[in-house]
Amino acid sequence: MTSGTGTGTGTILKFDGMRGFGFIAADDGGEDVFLHTSVFSGDPGTLVPGARVGFQIIANDRGRKAFAAHLMDGSPAPAPAPASVVNGHAAPSAGGATQGAAGDEGVCDVLSRDEFAHEITEVLLTSVPELTGAQIVRVRASVLEFAEKRGWVDL
Repeated sequence: MTSGTGTGTGTILKFDGMRGFGFIAADDGGEDVFLHTSVFSGDPGTLVPGARVGFQIIANDRGRKAFAAHLMDGSPAPAPAPASVVNGHAAPSAGGATQGAAGDEGVCDVLSRDEFAHEITEVLLTSVPELTGAQIVRVRASVLEFAEKRGWVDL
């Protein structure tokens, strides 16, 4: 059952070209928007993290879903990240821990709230691909609350 429609803009958080879907961080600050390649009016290869998109949106009991999606005018697709960057972060050192600003071994950088949410989304999409958008949003919110209580993320 439909509970709302409208228009929106946002930034691609994650897009899995093999599966043909991903998520948009909506500029309105609401929950992420599900995007399927079948509703995109361009080359799906341009749906990379950081690309700006415009879209129509429908909200229902399963969450928000984009349709009639397109790249924003003048929004060049971001270049691929260098091999030393994984999901927008420096790759771990040989010792397994990310080095801090001072080069301290075993000290990990604290992620921002948005970075942590993005990483959780990546893990959920990779490990349990059958989760719905609404389920991912609920699990991510719970894990984020857990991480905030323990100081794992910057507020």
